[in-house]
Amino acid sequence: MQFETIDYAKQVDQTKDFKQFYGNLSYDQDSLDQVFERPSHPHTKELAEIMKNDMAKYGLSDRQEENLTKLSNGQKVVIAGQQAGLFMSPSYIIHKIISILVVTKEIKEKYKKSVVPVFWVAGEDHDFDEINHTYVYDSYYRRRVKISYKPNLTVPMSIGFYQYDKEAMKDTLSKIISYIGDSEEIKSLESKVVEEIEQHSTWTELFHALVHSTFKEDGLLIFNSHLKEVRELEAPIFIDMFKNHKALDQAFKEGQKNYLETSGNQAVIDTETNVHLFTNASTNRELLQESDGLYHLDGRSYTREEILDWINNHPEEFSTNVVTRPLMQESLFNTVVFLGGGAEVKYWAEIHKTFEVLGLHMPIVLKRMEFVHQDRRLTKLLDKYDLKLTTSLNDELSQLRDDLINTHTNENVLNKVDKIKADLLASFDSLYTETDDYFNDDIIDGNIHQHILQLDYLKNRYTVEVKRALRHELHNLEEISEKLLPNGVLQERLYHPWQFSLDNWDYSPLSYTDKLIIIKK
Repeated sequence: MQFETIDYAKQVDQTKDFKQFYGNLSYDQDSLDQVFERPSHPHTKELAEIMKNDMAKYGLSDRQEENLTKLSNGQKVVIAGQQAGLFMSPSYIIHKIISILVVTKEIKEKYKKSVVPVFWVAGEDHDFDEINHTYVYDSYYRRRVKISYKPNLTVPMSIGFYQYDKEAMKDTLSKIISYIGDSEEIKSLESKVVEEIEQHSTWTELFHALVHSTFKEDGLLIFNSHLKEVRELEAPIFIDMFKNHKALDQAFKEGQKNYLETSGNQAVIDTETNVHLFTNASTNRELLQESDGLYHLDGRSYTREEILDWINNHPEEFSTNVVTRPLMQESLFNTVVFLGGGAEVKYWAEIHKTFEVLGLHMPIVLKRMEFVHQDRRLTKLLDKYDLKLTTSLNDELSQLRDDLINTHTNENVLNKVDKIKADLLASFDSLYTETDDYFNDDIIDGNIHQHILQLDYLKNRYTVEVKRALRHELHNLEEISEKLLPNGVLQERLYHPWQFSLDNWDYSPLSYTDKLIIIKK
């Protein structure tokens, strides 16, 4: 396995010109020293105990035990989070975790400071359509295939409450595996995952189990935000957010406007709520909305006191939205570095002023590391056509495809067919002067139409025969596109991680970079 970095896309989210939107922090010694001087939250020991009790169900490794002890003693964290995608899909979930581990290792080795790696599982999320499927590449037919778990199912509650159908889940797993291969290693993986499916019942538990199994020896700590014990710990924070929702909303809008005007970026966060909290997590998760001093939800109205009582008595029914989730993270954890995708990095800038409202500090915010897996076949194809991975690769492939077809197409054939069509139309003109009660325009039009259909078929058939003769080359170009930039995005945003590797892979040679890393095998 070899690593190569390339400047794939310009990173503009955290340059020196925009540091004011990220707490004036950078990933350097001075900023790390500044963040490490911050006091730890008083509830850190309780948080560590909740995580330990939850993770113990999956079997703690020695390194996880060690990191939980460090967390309990107030040690700061490197953190990233994600929704619970189907069987850890897509690949960028694994890449986020690798980013956490790389930065954790680098802070220790380069900056001589110890931190704990934490992955936040967003079990409160309800966007089931985003996590109920994955994609694999079908090598036989050289195409992308979408595989879904119950594609017509609607899950309105937080996904952490959803109990999956074990038979349907095993069937989905079988479909994925059928495209990955049939080696003994793959069969062993399938057997292990089937065991996990049988042992667990909720969507987030299964996701947690798979992440845990993959990264336990790296000491990764996994935080399930959906736990009832977590919600009880968060209750005072929810109350603080709720009491200050007007100030938070104003700070968000002002900060977003300032950032967008300065950066020239388009808004990432688009929300109409003015409370920025979800409730009804166990049934039909909805955003609270305030107007005229009352709070509206699912056709009902509540007073301020009723909402406060609800939070106190049933905090498990509440969760954060895109604006308040980072605030909750920083209220819970003593964070040194937060790693997010490109959109996440931007929305942290959009909400930068909200931290002041709750008396919080921003951590160092970094874009997660991005990876592309390039096997030997893909390398050979790129070399054959003298191509490199760039943002314009699909355009280049499209141009190559057109040039290839045009080179092998005899334009004289197409032009002569077009001339026959023009001559035919002209020859029919005289017939229109001979129409009567028995020979009308409709008869002539119908006959012309049949002739034109045959001539169009002749052209299309010729074109098809040209493409058929070139199908090997055309399929090669399509394979490059589908493997590297499916739908115009990096492969990691669509394909399942088992498509590239069945296990965790050796990231020890890596250091943090915002460049794209190509993994060559």
